[in-house]
Amino acid sequence: MTNATYSSLFEPPIKHILIIRPGALGDGIVTLPAMLAIREYFPNAHIEIMGSAHFLEVVRERFYADSVSRFDHVDVAALFMENTRISPSLLKRFGEKDVIVLFVPDQEQILTNNLKATGAGYVIQYDPFPSSGNSMHIIDHFLHFLDLMGIPFFYKTPKIFLNEEDAFFADNFLHEKTIGSKKTLIAIHPGSGGRQKCWPVERYAALMKWFDREMDAEILVISGPADDHIVKELKVKARGNFIYADQLPLPKLAALIKRCNLFIGNDSGISHMAAALGIKTVAIFGPTDPGVWGPRGDSVKILYKQVFCSPCAPEKRRNCEVQICLASITIDDVIRAVECSKL
Repeated sequence: MTNATYSSLFEPPIKHILIIRPGALGDGIVTLPAMLAIREYFPNAHIEIMGSAHFLEVVRERFYADSVSRFDHVDVAALFMENTRISPSLLKRFGEKDVIVLFVPDQEQILTNNLKATGAGYVIQYDPFPSSGNSMHIIDHFLHFLDLMGIPFFYKTPKIFLNEEDAFFADNFLHEKTIGSKKTLIAIHPGSGGRQKCWPVERYAALMKWFDREMDAEILVISGPADDHIVKELKVKARGNFIYADQLPLPKLAALIKRCNLFIGNDSGISHMAAALGIKTVAIFGPTDPGVWGPRGDSVKILYKQVFCSPCAPEKRRNCEVQICLASITIDDVIRAVECSKL
């Protein structure tokens, strides 16, 4: 369909929009520039975002979403089956939407057709992954969707909006946890969604000791649901008086990161969040291509040393015993990146 044809779909009034975007935190954050454009193009519409619990915390009543819902709800599973019987509750729930934007792979169009069968006004499916061999950055991939829709956009960098409650929590947390009168606060997230994307723990420990010794900096160590083992190992190796933010609600964690002078982390959703908050960010990449998946922001430095086998596919990554792509990034490389950030 042409741009003009897509644009003509959106005839007023558009009162109810549902954006379906499942996936991890980083998957949601790279979609934010497209969501922001939709929000601004339909300022009076009620926008619901359906996705994963963690991402929904970041957008609910924080500019992007008037309401949210879980994609993993048991009722929704029926929509993935051919010739399914759509319950009256789903007919009402989805049928009242004027527009449903579906950022879900749906090659056979089963989910798309079932949503159309609910009576929704317009159901528009767009594959959330660039086609094989396409080196377009994932954010630009979603902005291309806006081009197809005829929706203007003005921002190519994700933005996260926090409220007063988030800020109040961060202020109190740091007031209670901060040690002494150190003026520089550095956040470190040593984990990721998979161990194969994590820079060696012993290097994070050495880096933390360097910050403490050479910069007299306060260190905030971030721990998520999948990071227990890594953080326990880090505590043993680092052995210092560091602040730990353990499995905080994401808006509260975002408010803490916002107060830091610098963030250092792996290829993870938290690194994308730090970049979206606008703070100086150093992201360490190994097996994945930062040209496609790197966090985007005005103050982001990505450390990446491509080796003969990188970037690699997820199945190859899972069986990789020695991540030479990550091992090739030294502590000195990170320190130089920090020094260039001019803290």
